[in-house]
This record gives sequence, structure tokens and C-alpha cells, in this order.
Amino acid sequence: MTLRSPIHSHARRLAALFALTPLIAFGASEQDAAAASPDPTDRIIVRYRDQAKARKTPAGAQVASRRVTDAARQRGLTAHPLRTDGRGAQVWALDRKMTYAEVLALTKQIAEADPEVEYAEPDFILRPTLVPNDPYYPFQPDLHPTTPGINAPAAWDRTSGTGVVVAVADTGYRPHADLAANLLGGYDFVTLPFFGGAVSPNDGDGRDSDARDPGDWCVSNPNAQTSSWHGTHVAGTIGAVTNNGLGVAGIAHGAKILPVRVLGMCGGYTSDIADGIAWAAGAPISGVPNNVSPARVINLSLGGLGACHFTYANAIKSARDRGAVVIVSAGNDNVDAANTMPANCPGVVAVASVNASGTRSSFSNHGPVVALAAPGEQILSTYNTGTTTPASDAYAYSSGTSMAAPHVAGVAALMLSANPSLAVDAVTSLLRSSSRPFPGGCTGCGIGLVDASAAVNAAIAYGGTNAIDQSTFFVQQLYYDVLRRKPDTGGLNFYVGLLNGCNGDSTCLASTRASIALGVFQSQESQALYPNLNPATSPNYNDAFVTRIYQLFLQRNFDPEGGVAWYQYLNATNDYIGVMGTFITSPEYRKRFGNP
Repeated sequence: MTLRSPIHSHARRLAALFALTPLIAFGASEQDAAAASPDPTDRIIVRYRDQAKARKTPAGAQVASRRVTDAARQRGLTAHPLRTDGRGAQVWALDRKMTYAEVLALTKQIAEADPEVEYAEPDFILRPTLVPNDPYYPFQPDLHPTTPGINAPAAWDRTSGTGVVVAVADTGYRPHADLAANLLGGYDFVTLPFFGGAVSPNDGDGRDSDARDPGDWCVSNPNAQTSSWHGTHVAGTIGAVTNNGLGVAGIAHGAKILPVRVLGMCGGYTSDIADGIAWAAGAPISGVPNNVSPARVINLSLGGLGACHFTYANAIKSARDRGAVVIVSAGNDNVDAANTMPANCPGVVAVASVNASGTRSSFSNHGPVVALAAPGEQILSTYNTGTTTPASDAYAYSSGTSMAAPHVAGVAALMLSANPSLAVDAVTSLLRSSSRPFPGGCTGCGIGLVDASAAVNAAIAYGGTNAIDQSTFFVQQLYYDVLRRKPDTGGLNFYVGLLNGCNGDSTCLASTRASIALGVFQSQESQALYPNLNPATSPNYNDAFVTRIYQLFLQRNFDPEGGVAWYQYLNATNDYIGVMGTFITSPEYRKRFGNP
């Protein structure tokens, strides 16, 4: 953005005002701790500011480390530094698991005791988002044209996904006969524990180039389970070999699957998952070979309760900046997905699950952060017969938003194969605009049901230009970004009519676009979704305005310098339309949909 300021005094207060994803310097709010109960964890993440002494000198690093170990010791803990993650944050191991409230208090103490800390937060443990069901049944209605199928055969007449890499960040893979030909090498990001650990890689080593799944069975209550072969099932939905006279059909069977192992025995740590996300898109990670096959699509069929914190947000932004569409399962707790990470992170496509009738699955999370829905019940895919360690190839029926997300990931791969020039949010916008209506309504399920054929047709028609310059696309995108729905015909025609009235005059178009965007942003419907955007009732309206305009229009959290500068500018001028105009004409906004 054009306004910059060296002043950081309001950065922490600004960050505390994230309505859907509350963030403060220690990574979560007290309300967040009360509203959700993520699993206990035995790791924390601490990141120091870029100019901090802890990042510049050995003496500064020693002082900073001592503050962390002292804070842990005061709570009867031993803390040990493990590594530096892909975003420059330090990952620390604790000698015992702590409840969410306990670890939140520790990270808060660390952040408040050291002004050089940018953020400190728990290293959350996430798990696959599936609902296990009966094994093998040779039928895939989820791919068929009839509701709620995704209409894949018509899309296959145009593309099979050739030339696209889809990363599956999950439990790893088994070299299944119906999948192996479409697999790339991948990488295992599950780190070895230091003090025993709540999560184990279960393969006798730490990070390495072997992304095979050794089994993720867990004997730890309340999460005891047999091995899920979750990554293999998800990968099969996206890219099982097709027309080979064997087993099941993959949606993007011409694409290549990049297995990124981030979940081990009993789940996976946030720090490992975040590194896997960034690496999958081509970002360099310390100590890990560079990814020579960057993914254009990343599937995350995993989740946990809580707000989207810095580590996930930074990794997702890194992936998006490198051109990757990030598809995420909405979660299986039948709650508002705003309370489930990483479905609530800016810039992801959160996917709900529907049943055979096309209505929301009873387990599926829902709410405004959900983009669209896909079949997620009784989904047949590649599997393994082992209850703990691997045994024989198999096929199994599973349910969950974990099964819904790869349907959308597969369709995104088909779109990018048909039109490789599509920018990240051109893909997400076309997924929405081409979706089918729910047959009986589906509150909180997003804009519609994914339709592979319509999405591929839309991708081909998009061409190579930046469609945000087109009036209809611009208005549709405003509704998607701000109101989380398709525009009604009356509203669409009204706003497009205003823009057409400019007769191509660039000055008129710029001011009219800014006025329309601000009107939608400040509408009563928007205020119902984001209550702190009501100037009559919000005591910190300018803070909320800045926070939300970054999240909705740039699909990321604000950087402290830019956020503070805009906050101070609004306090001095109340020039809301000027700020809106700057955001919707910025190269960062335009890059979401094509060349700036």
C-alpha cells in the first residue's frame, strides 16, 4: 500500500480487533480460550521482530532464549528450542502437555515480557477431518451429473488436469496401485519429539524425503483410533489413475499429486503443517531441499478448534503469493467454521459437506467463512487394510469435510489445466460463480455446490485478461468477498448500470467503483456479518475498518506498519472512500485476479 509509517505503537491493539480471526501479540484472545478447546500441546512458537536483537546478535538471541526458558520455569516447565520454522519463528518444545488455557497464559507472558516479540502462540495440534464409515462399496455418485454430484464427466471432455500439481498436506501416502502412477516424491515434515511429544512421526526418523504413511494410529485418549490412511483416501479422490480398468476414478486424474506429510501419530503440529503448506507452493524452508514441483493447488483436509493465528496466516499468504489456491475442509463439529482453523484463515477456500440429497451433512461446520460445498458422505477412494501398520491396497468409503475438500481441489486443478493463466482468486471466484444452487437450501454452506463442468467452462471463457476490470465481474466479486453470496439480479443490474453510465471514462469508473465498494462494505448486510463494522455501535470503528478491509479485499491480515498507517490516516481524515479506492486499485488487489 502507498501509506507507510515507522510508528508501531498501535500494532498490538489493532491486531486484537480481528472479528472472525482474533489475533493479539500472544496469538489468541481470552475469549477464544473460553469459546473453544483445542487439544493440549507441548510446543510453542515465538517470532521476533525483524530488527530485534534476538535476530541480529548471538548475545541478543541468548537473552531472548533465557526469557522463554525463565517463563516456562516459573510454571514448572522445561523449554527447549527445536528449530526455526519457514517464517523465521522459533519452535520450542515443552516437557509436558499443557491445556489450551495454560499454554495461552505462557505465550501471553512471553510476549508481554519482551517488546521484541512479534508474536507468541501455541503450536496447535490438528487432526484429519474425516468421519470413518463402512469400507468398500464400488460406486461414486459424487462424480456424477445428478445432485449432489460434481458433474465430472462433462469436464473430462475438456481436460483431465494435465500439467497441474496438487499438493495433499496430510498423513502421507501409500503407493496404492490405483494411485502410484500419479504420485510425485513429496516430503515428510513431521518432526521428531524432544520430550516424548504429543505427536510422533512413527517412522523412526524426523523430516526426510520419504512421505509414505507408516500409519497414524493413536492410543492417546480421547483421540484413540486405528490408522486412517487419510492422505491416501484424499489423494485418490483428487488424482486416482483413471481408465486403467482398476478401482476408482480421480477427479483430476491427469494431474500429479505431491504428498506432503504433516500429520503423524495422533495428529500434527501447526509449525510442521505451516512449513508443509509453504514448501508445497515453492517457498524455501531451512534444512529442507527446495520443491522442484510447486503446487498450484494445496488441499488441507485437517483442522482444529480456535482462531487462525499468525503461523497459519503467514504460511497461507506465502502459498498464495506463489500462485497456489489453498482448499480447506470446513471441519466436522457442526459449529460455525469461524471457530475452526485453518478454515477461518484469510485467503482459503473453505468447503462444507453435503449429503446425497444435496443438503448439509449433519456433522459439517458452516457459516460465513464457508465458500461452497461438495459431496462429503460415503465417498469411495483408495485405502489400505492395515489397522495400525500398512497391509494391502484397498478401497474404502469415508465421510467428512475431509472428503468434500478434495472434490473442490480436483475441480480447481481441472480449471488450471484448462487455463493455466488463471490467478489464485480468479479460480476461487469462478468456482463460486459457476456453482449450482442447493436443491433444498443449505444455510451456511457457502454460495453453492461445486460444478466441475461449469467451472471448467468458466475457466476457458475467462481468457488471459484481468476480469476485475469488467463491471459484472467486479460487482460479483464484491458480493463474494464482503457478503459471502452471489449477487441478486436487482443489485447486480443496478451497480453494473451505474458503472456503464460512466461510458468508459476512467475517472468516473474509479470513483464509482470506490463508492459501490464502500456502500457494500458498510451495508446493513455487511454489518450483520461483521458487527464491529457498524459505526454507530463500534467504539473502535477505524480499527475494525482497517482490519476488515485487509482481510476481505487483500485476503490477508494487515502488516503492522501498513495497518497502523491506515488507522492513523482515517483518524485524521475520515476519508473512507479514499482508502477504499486505494485498496481496490492497488496492484496487490488486482493481482488476485490476473496481471496487475
